[in-house]
Amino acid sequence: MLNFKRYIVGTLLLLQLDVSIASKYLGCGSEGEMIADAALTNFKLVDLMEMPIFLSASQKGECANTAANIVSTITGEELLNMGARDLIDAMDLMPGFSAGSIMTNVVSFGFRGIQGDEGKVSILIDGILITDQRFGTTGIGAHFPVEHIDRIEVIRGPGSIKYGNFSELGVINIITKKGRQIDGGVIGASYGRFSRGEAGHNTFVNVGKQWDDLELSFYGKYNDSYRSDRFYTDAHGGQFDMANQNELGSLMGNLQVRYKDLNIRFIIDEYTVDSGDGFAGTMSFPDQKIRNQFSTYALELDYQYKLNTAFKIGSNFNFSRQTPWQRSLIYADERETQLDEKVSVDHFKFDLKGTYSTEEGNYLMVGNSFQFENYEHDVSNYQGELPLFGNYTLYGEGVYKTAWANILLGLRLDWYTEYGFNAAPRFALTKQFKKFHYKFLYSQSFHAPTGGTYQLTEEYNQNNIFGRTREQINSEQAYTYELELGYQLQRNLDITANVFYTEIQNYFIYSFDENFDDFYRNAGDLSTWGIEAILNYQHSYLGRFKVNYGFYQAVEDSSNNFKPIDSEGNIVNNQSNLGLANHKLIANHNFKITDSLSFNHTVIFYSERYGHNGSVLVRHKPTWVYNTYLRYQNVLWEGLEVGLGLYDVFNSQYQYVQMSNGSHPALPGNTREVRLKLSYQF
Repeated sequence: MLNFKRYIVGTLLLLQLDVSIASKYLGCGSEGEMIADAALTNFKLVDLMEMPIFLSASQKGECANTAANIVSTITGEELLNMGARDLIDAMDLMPGFSAGSIMTNVVSFGFRGIQGDEGKVSILIDGILITDQRFGTTGIGAHFPVEHIDRIEVIRGPGSIKYGNFSELGVINIITKKGRQIDGGVIGASYGRFSRGEAGHNTFVNVGKQWDDLELSFYGKYNDSYRSDRFYTDAHGGQFDMANQNELGSLMGNLQVRYKDLNIRFIIDEYTVDSGDGFAGTMSFPDQKIRNQFSTYALELDYQYKLNTAFKIGSNFNFSRQTPWQRSLIYADERETQLDEKVSVDHFKFDLKGTYSTEEGNYLMVGNSFQFENYEHDVSNYQGELPLFGNYTLYGEGVYKTAWANILLGLRLDWYTEYGFNAAPRFALTKQFKKFHYKFLYSQSFHAPTGGTYQLTEEYNQNNIFGRTREQINSEQAYTYELELGYQLQRNLDITANVFYTEIQNYFIYSFDENFDDFYRNAGDLSTWGIEAILNYQHSYLGRFKVNYGFYQAVEDSSNNFKPIDSEGNIVNNQSNLGLANHKLIANHNFKITDSLSFNHTVIFYSERYGHNGSVLVRHKPTWVYNTYLRYQNVLWEGLEVGLGLYDVFNSQYQYVQMSNGSHPALPGNTREVRLKLSYQF
């Protein structure tokens, strides 16, 4: 079996050496903006390299090779070709990202060796924040659908100057298809099974149309899935069967209405996670389970006004009502469900910015925003009223292009009513010279505490049985240095590599005392450095290949909360952080057998990881995951599509390891799964 795994990876790597076809360049600027609006279906390699990425704060599109971030794009067509089930499958293609557990069956991303939960990595849909405003959590796994995605824009690095508080380390922005791209509709469903139980079923509809200046689109889906069909064992030997017992429920709707330059979007996202694994090392009682619900109802109004060809004004209003971590106890007998905690957050944000740009591509952007959050406590241990949390932001960014460099300077200033002042400057030098490009980036980013961290501290002070008190925590500050070099070896073969160093000061740690009373505290410094590389190749007969590699090394953790420490207090591996593999290698190949039939397979390698099982340190051996997918379009009649996927072919049984020292044993993940998907486009 091991030799076969090596053969698969070796074959994909050797196939990179063949070169044959050429493709056509696409420019950035005004043409590039139109390209990025088009459906990303049959783009060639060079097209993708030259595609504008809407990631800067300037309201201008920029190509990946010159954007002032380390950026990557995953197209919707790539996701359909590989049979991606959700966002975890999509981000498996990205170096630096890995999934790990938090607690109570909730899973989130780690990035570049650092836990990405608690506001360090934000997830957005069409620029609307889905990450919860209360603690900065985004649960993943059977949550985010892929059928409506045009592309996923990923910033592998800080994004504070545009996205603010929850983008200290990275940003995942899911861009959905517009009405003119859909031009009709798609309906579909999928069903999957593990060897011992149901994996899940999903139904979806996606419709859209454009009539002159009016454009409409709607996406809706319902998903009922399970995390695993394996047995979970807690730190004391207690065990429960996860097969058909750890539901993940998701309901999502996304409506867009655009008239000329006015854009209105409404998103509903309800995500439910049932759990028997509990809080730390001890699982829930056998006759009950914990249900955590995360809901977001968001409305956005956006208006772009062009005074002339050089000056644009953008105005935006965003409202969301979120109820994250709504916790209930579900009993196996006839007892009624008990609501244990429910706290809602109303978020209001007003943003106004202007951009002046020249024909040479230089620009100056200045903007400001005001936002506030209001918390409602329906059920919680907190006594009293939380304050209104306000934030005023002033930000600006300018680019001046020369023959040798595009010089970018940016600055974001934030004033928080409860947490004071934060500054986030950034500096970038980027340039593309025909086949070669480089980037040198420096960014300072931040993560301010939220109403959730404020509440938790006050709850601890009000209810702690030992009479202890804690001060409110201070903002995190992160400093990131990045260097990227890229070269197009041939028209259909390119390689990009980057090195990074990130240091976080005053980082937040979620902790609890001997009575399991929980709180947040500031620690000292946490830092990592690493290397990431992406190789793309396209062959006229053999298909499209991607080989990505990510490496990180832990540098400093002054609190040792993320270090693999054994029961005697010894650091076993000073270069690793808990839950996250130092090495990740991804090889993906898509092969078109006919114009309608394609075969896609992906190999993902994770090096060893460390996690805790109570007080015992566990070394998780290296893991290979091999997924395959057969996609058949226009079956019998035009528009009918059938897909058949076999995931985790080797049954490697990946585990979600907790990314901090919370005593929680590794959470079993997917096992081998067979999934059938049917859809019809009309």
